[in-house]
Amino acid sequence: MSCLPGSKPPSQVIRDTIAKKECILTVEDLINAFGSQSFGLMFIVMALPLTIPLPPGIGFIPAALLCVWAFQRTLGGTLLWLPKAIGKRKISQALIRKIEAKTLPLCERLERFLPNSSQTSMLNEPEIRLASLAVVFMSMLIMLPTPFLNTIPAVIIILMGLTILNSNRKLLWINMSFGLLVLGFIGSTLCVGSEFLFKEISDFLKANPGILEIEG
Repeated sequence: MSCLPGSKPPSQVIRDTIAKKECILTVEDLINAFGSQSFGLMFIVMALPLTIPLPPGIGFIPAALLCVWAFQRTLGGTLLWLPKAIGKRKISQALIRKIEAKTLPLCERLERFLPNSSQTSMLNEPEIRLASLAVVFMSMLIMLPTPFLNTIPAVIIILMGLTILNSNRKLLWINMSFGLLVLGFIGSTLCVGSEFLFKEISDFLKANPGILEIEG
């Protein structure tokens, strides 16, 4: 089962794909329906649960997958790598009904707020790779052992996914600006935090000089 997205909005591509009731729909079918745009779709899907503030390490696996897929697209890959065990999994009718009832209406509402893409404002290949590179950096920030700082980069990843799916140059540069601000904010936070930590360790060692002495 394959369907080229063409000029259709993402919600319509999903609706057309799951409407083929005579076929057993798998995860691979949904990915193939989006073609190269499946990267944008998976950026959104994987980043959604990461928008909730999480303790260090909890979001490592989804962030690592995001990093791998984004790096693959940055290198020019157009077919999203998916483990066969996941790709061949069937999508249940119950899940399809939930997608039709809840996910698609939300997606359609979001699409109405997105700026329309003209032929001249659509993303070219280097710009799509640039957006994917931004996702690489944002997913690396999520993988760092920083408590509860995953929400902001996760939101940027979702916006980048929407940018790729909507193929809009204006959205790209707006989101790139936000991405640079996030890098600066989290970078400065980590810098201040590490300086504070080193100072505390140094003060502790000065107050307890005997702790480093090696017993004879």
